[in-house]
Amino acid sequence: MDRARLGSLRYRIAHLVYLVIYPIPWFFDGVHTIDVVGSLAGLISFLALYFSHNPLRPRLWQGVAIAAIAFAMSPFHAIWPVIFIYAAATIAGTTPRRRAQAAFGFLLLALAIFCWLSGRHWPDIVFGATFGFASFMGTSLMNDLAVRHAQLLEAQGEVRALAASNERERIARDIHDLLGHSLTVIAVKAELAERIAPTHPERAQTEVHEIAETARQALREVRAAVRGMHGASLPHEVERARSALASAGIALHNEGSADGISPSQDGVLAMALREAVTNVIRHSGAANCYIHLFTDKTGVAMMAVEDDGQADIPFARRPSIAEGTGLRGMRSRLAAAGGMLDIRHGTKGLRVTATLKAS
Repeated sequence: MDRARLGSLRYRIAHLVYLVIYPIPWFFDGVHTIDVVGSLAGLISFLALYFSHNPLRPRLWQGVAIAAIAFAMSPFHAIWPVIFIYAAATIAGTTPRRRAQAAFGFLLLALAIFCWLSGRHWPDIVFGATFGFASFMGTSLMNDLAVRHAQLLEAQGEVRALAASNERERIARDIHDLLGHSLTVIAVKAELAERIAPTHPERAQTEVHEIAETARQALREVRAAVRGMHGASLPHEVERARSALASAGIALHNEGSADGISPSQDGVLAMALREAVTNVIRHSGAANCYIHLFTDKTGVAMMAVEDDGQADIPFARRPSIAEGTGLRGMRSRLAAAGGMLDIRHGTKGLRVTATLKAS
């Protein structure tokens, strides 16, 4: 049983306290066997019906049947309108709400007509109507709260599932960017070391040491990414880009500075720079790479990475731009931080521009 239904069931059990009112006249006026037997039969029928339905979704006929039991118990010299309270509570849980209200109004009318036709005293009408109305309103409110609580629990479950999904996507993007860059650098340096080993063994040894350090750094960054703290920074990424590009035979030309970029922008742009440089090394065939960094007066930071890998291809004949996993991850990360990514053909090659507002 879910929490909402369990809470409603507990409320209904506590609601049975009103039944202690039923036999009060017996203590003052005496009681006959027929009163006890008839009352027990009526109470058993009432309790069986009262607990037979869904606490949050009772049927209208069940409320009407409980009211009929109350009328049937009227001859047994007890405060029979107390059963009417439970009929009102049951009807309050039915849907739609307008039908429940109409049924309760009909029940009040039936109570008045029954008391008038059977010669009952006016306190029976006042008691049944007053406490029935209070029960109807209280149960309606309780059911509304129970339904809202169930909806809230369902919404919380959806939020948790969405958060878990977003976290998995974030980790996948970070690991893709981290490993994609690091493995590209390792592959480039390994090829370089293999090529120069016969003629420059000392330099080849240096490259091998750098490969090992790059692998250790990648492992540290993957662990940090899983923890949610990749710790990337623009100055660090610019230097890493310089080393990685040099190993691939690509010259880096850096314009501007990361000094004016706020800490909230730094990490996001650093990861974007890493992916952009990785793409230059892998796909561009360029001889030069240009990184532009600046911040305008409003605090908007812009980073552009451009290569000259298509300088010999006429602009009109350049192939269309296809975004892979890395570029889509870069776009998603920037969008989540309130930024934008623009990818287009520049004057000499591909130009990737990341724009991000200060948070």
